[in-house]
Amino acid sequence: MSRPPRRTVGRACAAMVAVAAVAVSLQAAPALAASTLALTVDQTYQANGRVAAILSVGNTIYLAGSFTSMRPYGDPPGTGEVGRSYLAAVDRLTGQLLAWNPGANKEAYALAASPDGSTIYVGGLAAVSATTGSLTSWAPTANNKVMAIAVTSSRIFLGGTFTTINGAARAELASVDATGNVDPAWHPAANAAVRALLASADGRTVYAGGDFVAVNGDTVQKHFVSLSTAAGAVNSWLYHPGWPVAGLVASSSLLFIAGNGAGGNAGAASLTNGAKVWTLQTDGGIQAATLIGSQVYFGGHFDNVCTATGSPPPIGSGFKCPLAVTTRHKLVAVDAATGAVDPWNPGADSPLGVYAFGTGGGSLQVGGDFTKLGKPDPLGQATWRQQGYGQFS
Repeated sequence: MSRPPRRTVGRACAAMVAVAAVAVSLQAAPALAASTLALTVDQTYQANGRVAAILSVGNTIYLAGSFTSMRPYGDPPGTGEVGRSYLAAVDRLTGQLLAWNPGANKEAYALAASPDGSTIYVGGLAAVSATTGSLTSWAPTANNKVMAIAVTSSRIFLGGTFTTINGAARAELASVDATGNVDPAWHPAANAAVRALLASADGRTVYAGGDFVAVNGDTVQKHFVSLSTAAGAVNSWLYHPGWPVAGLVASSSLLFIAGNGAGGNAGAASLTNGAKVWTLQTDGGIQAATLIGSQVYFGGHFDNVCTATGSPPPIGSGFKCPLAVTTRHKLVAVDAATGAVDPWNPGADSPLGVYAFGTGGGSLQVGGDFTKLGKPDPLGQATWRQQGYGQFS
């Protein structure tokens, strides 16, 4: 296979190739200003398995997942493999694999950085130096998976499937300090897995999403809850999705929520009062969400997006789009204000697709189970051999 022209990593593409989306009805997707991201991946190392979490700190992109080695851009499996057990780091600008190599003994699900960027928290649970990869003394213990981490100036919030942290009873949610001690005053209780956490810009609120249908026994808090970071009290919030939440990201005015359900689903709500702004449905789960400028990017194992934004079919009926369907293989960009589908259409393959995003330097870092990413054919299907991890600039 011939390689596409080399693209300088970290530099936004000034123009992109227009690829027409295939619609299975007469109504086309709305015309929008296109995402400025390229359709061809940058030249960067790839992984031999799933990348489930991505964290950008400066020009370093940290990766976590179930992979056990990394290999150069364009190389087939088994060629140029360099051992990296579940954790790795690449240079965002050059795409080269870095020496950082903590060597975890099991797969990792979440990554977060300390406020000064010197420490990387890994779910779960461990903390390592951002420069050397050596373990720090921070080592709280959980009796089950830690699947989400959010950090404020003073505390680290944890979400997952655990019921104890450091032996203290904590139902899927907990808060610890920089030394690993459990906060005795913060103990909201979810009744099932917490898969996504996001701290507000002012550090006063932590948003949680997951499989739960109640928090502190309150069944209004289905799949999403807004919590005070001070005492863990449940904040007022109007929009609670009827589907399990896997991804959260926010702009200055909106919170974007993504997950599964009847196919996959996403929505936007006002940060002021939690009122619903728009919703979107896909024919497969959405597992990742991020924001670059005025575009929200969603990743998952979908292949089609319903363009009837704001009025998806009833949950429980499956994916039955009443108007137009636009093909998007595992990756889609939408307008942050309206949820309208953007023309950007690079594609990723595999049944499970995309699990994680990063946004270092305004580029989009993508992680998942795919073996091909970008350089789409006329139907938007990925054709370039790139496994587990890639970057669009």
